[in-house]
This record gives sequence, structure tokens and C-alpha cells, in this order.
Amino acid sequence: MQTISRIIWTSILLLSTACNNGQKLVKIIPTVDIEENIDNLEIKKLTEFTHDVRYVLLENKENYLLNFIFQLDISGNLILAADYNNCQLYDATGHFISKIGNKGRGPGEYQYINNISLIKDTKVYLSSLYDLLEYNLDGSFLKKYTRSFLINDKYYVPTWFPLNDSIFIGHIPNSSGQIEYKAIMVNKLGNIKKYYKNYILFNRQRTISSGFENRAHIYKFDNKIFYKELYNDTLFYLSDNHKFVPCYIFNLGRFKEPLSERSKVPPGDMLRYIYLYNVFQTKNLLLLDCNFGNQFPASRITPKATPIPTVNTLLHNTRNVLGIFDKSSKKLVFIKPTSTDNTLFTSGLYNDFDAGPRFFPNKMVNDSTMVMWIDAQQLKNHISSDDFKKNVPKFPQKKKALEELVNSMGELDNPVLMFVTFRK
Repeated sequence: MQTISRIIWTSILLLSTACNNGQKLVKIIPTVDIEENIDNLEIKKLTEFTHDVRYVLLENKENYLLNFIFQLDISGNLILAADYNNCQLYDATGHFISKIGNKGRGPGEYQYINNISLIKDTKVYLSSLYDLLEYNLDGSFLKKYTRSFLINDKYYVPTWFPLNDSIFIGHIPNSSGQIEYKAIMVNKLGNIKKYYKNYILFNRQRTISSGFENRAHIYKFDNKIFYKELYNDTLFYLSDNHKFVPCYIFNLGRFKEPLSERSKVPPGDMLRYIYLYNVFQTKNLLLLDCNFGNQFPASRITPKATPIPTVNTLLHNTRNVLGIFDKSSKKLVFIKPTSTDNTLFTSGLYNDFDAGPRFFPNKMVNDSTMVMWIDAQQLKNHISSDDFKKNVPKFPQKKKALEELVNSMGELDNPVLMFVTFRK
């Protein structure tokens, strides 16, 4: 089976054809070979890619605290951030503007936050379970669209991205193994504009609710919408006529979870496999957020106790490794993780800019800027560590400014946003 898979992966796939003097031109889909490069670990430093790093502390005004960041959206000079139960709006410097709605079951209230979006810098969309709620920027409620993301009482859409102020592209989880579609284009009333066929089918013993099945990365780059679901090896972009066009293929080879394992309820040993969570882009690079599972090449120095009864100790700060794929050279390297108890010095680009946290992007802001969110206490711990104190960065004055920012913070402050703009 693996031999057949390898043949498929290494075959030339046709993306499109066009006429040029009566001849057909073939466009080849580039393959990013993760399987062959998991041991290709290098130290890559932040200043190899940028000289523009800045930090924004989200103001904790009137005790409007975010326990963590679950969702974030940035548009113009506005930052919208949410945990599961709170959604808050800030300006570009982190000053608090408004609290968006409230948790509850009354008019204009939400039970649980699935997704958020700033629409044309004039309003906020928030999805709670199946419903879409619309708010003004001052947090006041405008309208509720009931069951917009439960299509025909059959297809649930937990992850979506706005194409405009009324149309969304959304991911449909394959919870049963036999769901006919993987994605959908739908308006805010729940009316279907287009379905996207699911070609990966399997037999699951029973339907499940799974964060893994819900997972898809949908984002905008170069004025196109890109879509990568967790279990599909292909990154697609949305064409002008609203078709999914493949643009990159990712070869996980023997580290890809087989359908026989995916069909199990409960799931089997998922730590045996590698999962590509997110694909970020710049003009020259793909940045790959990969969960290496048991292949993760570093550990905590001091195993940490966990509140989960079935897990005695936490042996890793993370299992995620950042891959850097050069679009021109087609070379893929993974950034070498470090064995440490410091969660902000484990994985990602080594910070020789200001000695701050290693950079591991959480979201794209635009075609060249990405953002990582950082827990306030973890950042304070990092500033107190030898990893920070003994690090001599290229910009010592930036190190001092970061230290002053962190020393001004309290342990229960809101998260800090770290913005990195990559050179073009």
C-alpha cells in the first residue's frame, strides 16, 4: 500500500491546461515531502527572515480578562480576540474598545464561541454552535441568524471564513466517514451557494464529534482564499469561478494516519502519526505547523504533573514543529526543537532579534505579517529565565524594551501578541 502511495505522490499531477500556439501547457503541482525531511532539523534564526518584530499587550480594562486566545481576527487597525466565553475588541496598540456581546441564553447572547470575524471594519460576526450572531463594533447586538451553520439539519460547519459580508466558505467535518461533502459555500441565512465534494470516505463504527475532524485551515493570501483540511494532503485555493484548485501536495508517507485507524471509535494511538495543522505563506515561503506526535525530537527537562487522571506526567511542552519550505529552491527544513522546561523556548524560529520567545505563528495577518499569541505568565517566566538573560540578541535595545513591557505586566494580564513581518 505504501508503495502505491509513493508512486501516487511522486507522479506528476496536472493542475490545469492551456493553449499556447496550439500546444497544451502543463502546470505541475509542487510536492512538499514531509516524510523524507522529518530528520532534517536546523537552527533557523528570526533575523534571517525579518527585522520587524513588535509586541502588543491586550489591555485588561474593567477586568475584561481573556483566559487564553482561542480565536483572533485582525482588520485594519482593529484586533478581535476571543476565548470560549468572551469576545473583545481592541485597537492596533492593544487598547480596549468594547466587549462583544455576552455569554448566556438571552437575546443577543451566545452559549459558546466557535468562530469570529471582523467584517469591513464595521461589524463583528460570531458563531455560537449552529447560529451566527451579528454585532456593532461597540458590542451592541444587531441580529441573530438561527442555524446558519447547520445546513439542511445535516451538515455542521464549525470552521468558516468570510468571502464578503454575507457569503462564507466553510469546512464540513467527516464525522461518520461517509459525509458526501468536505466544504460548502453558504450565505448568512444558511442558503447553500455551492458544495465541494469529499473524496476521502471510510467506514466508521459510529458518528463522532471530533476536534480533529473539525480542523481545517482557511485563510487569505495574495487575494485568494486557501483551504487545507487536516486529513487531506492537498492545499487548495479558491478560483474566480469558485472551484477548489490544488496548489501544493504534502507527502506524509508512512507517518500519515491510515483510514483503518481513523475509522476507530475511540481513536487509536494518534501519537504514532504526523499531522499538518496549518500552512502559512509569504511570497517566498510556506511555514508548516506540524504535530510530530511521538516523532517530536525534544522533551521537558522536568516532567510536569497533569490534572488528567490517565496521564501521569507531561513529557513535552509541545509536539508541534515548524517547517520552512522555500518556494524557489523547493527545500524543506524543520526548525530544531530544544529540550527545556521553558515553553517559549521549545519550538519555532530562534529569537536572536530581542531574545524574546521563539516565534511559532498562530495566524496570518496579511501577505507578509504573522502573529503569535503568548500567555502573560509564560512570558514573565521566559523573561526571568537564563534563556532570556544569557541571550545576546542583534538588537539589545529591543531586548530592554521587551523586558520593560513584561515587568509592567501582572500575572493575570491578557495575552500578548507578537507580530513578525517577513521580508519580501
